[in-house]
Amino acid sequence: MIFNKTTAVVLCIAGLFFISCGEKENNGSDTDNLTDGDTDADLDAEDEDAADENGVESIEFNIPDEMTEIAGSSSKHYAFPDIIKLSTGGFMLVYRMGSGHAEDSGKIIAHYSDDALKWGDPEVIMDDNSIDDRDPSIAVLSDGSIAMNWFRYRYPADYTEPWMHHIMFSRGNKSGTQFAEPVQVDEGVFDLSGEAELNDDGIWIDGDGNEVKVYASSSSVVESDGSIIIPAYGGNSLNFNSMSKTPKGPVVFFVSSDGGASWKMEPVEAQVPEYTWVQEPALLKIDEKKWILQVRTAYGASPGAKGDLMQSVSNDGGLTWSAYKSLGFVAHAPELIRLGNGVIVSSFRWLDWGTSVNREAVSMVYSLDEGGTWSDVIEIFDCGFAECGYPGMVELDNNRLAVVYYLPGGAGIGLKVIDFEKTLKFKK
Repeated sequence: MIFNKTTAVVLCIAGLFFISCGEKENNGSDTDNLTDGDTDADLDAEDEDAADENGVESIEFNIPDEMTEIAGSSSKHYAFPDIIKLSTGGFMLVYRMGSGHAEDSGKIIAHYSDDALKWGDPEVIMDDNSIDDRDPSIAVLSDGSIAMNWFRYRYPADYTEPWMHHIMFSRGNKSGTQFAEPVQVDEGVFDLSGEAELNDDGIWIDGDGNEVKVYASSSSVVESDGSIIIPAYGGNSLNFNSMSKTPKGPVVFFVSSDGGASWKMEPVEAQVPEYTWVQEPALLKIDEKKWILQVRTAYGASPGAKGDLMQSVSNDGGLTWSAYKSLGFVAHAPELIRLGNGVIVSSFRWLDWGTSVNREAVSMVYSLDEGGTWSDVIEIFDCGFAECGYPGMVELDNNRLAVVYYLPGGAGIGLKVIDFEKTLKFKK
């Protein structure tokens, strides 16, 4: 069910796979990094203590008609934004800008703001002009520094060689204005022209006979027990001429125990439904034990096909995972955040998909029980028939949630500030 009202009351393929069109706890792993002051300015100390003991019975999100356009141009393509509150105060926004949706001019742009409402001029913070820098995600680490992950994509002229992409990571200062030299997270080269070939099973192999592996990320890092975790997806490079021959890739975690200097891949062993692709994972760490993972899926031969948003849960700090379970609607690039009052919000690109895609919208759902159940879909911005979305979120003071997203067709980056009213609580 879709709510397309000003007040919502309780009751093309992106990134890795360019088949249709489009591309993103991100900012929810550390509540201190998400909020501007207290989450609810009206709570006194006694109320805050009570909030720790009580659950939220109901919540109301007021979706405004007004939108702030942070960036836009008819000659550029803007996409895949993310937003954080800096440990030094103020806010930072990043996104990918290029001449088109998928080509080598893609670079990562940043804006800075004191209040998340008025933004400064764009600044280029990452650009290898020989390759596409795309889908940036940012998070504030426990020491206040900024972690940024994205991936670089090389586009061959045709499908006679594998399309190559690998995840990158860089650490920035506390103001997010300076970043270290990027580190490649997953192993592999960016150019196998004249070397790779398809084996008898239709799988790309390099000159030594090894299967060609590629990975991407669409949400930001999570810290746990001194390590940095990047949720990622990928696997074998796609055989675009015979997609069904490509093994369906897994969701994995890339983990660094040395601040991002080196990385190790660890599997996420959640049971996947048969004939299903799992892509674009978002991870939310509720506490040391309970973690939530949401993924975009696709059913059948192509990773660009229809598939429900799915969820897996770990109750032992990511060691084991429940089987993926459908949330009942089609959505891409989920983003997870836990508000200061404990309510979890998942935002995404929602698709009205019957036999074909009839409409898209930036949308959200929320959970009052730590991901056990979810609300109906709440529409934030109607995109019509054009690709859009890949939202990022950050909580502001005075019961407000800022949501950034890219506009239909990549025309720009938009922002809406959503109010949520003082919640009612009940004793557990």
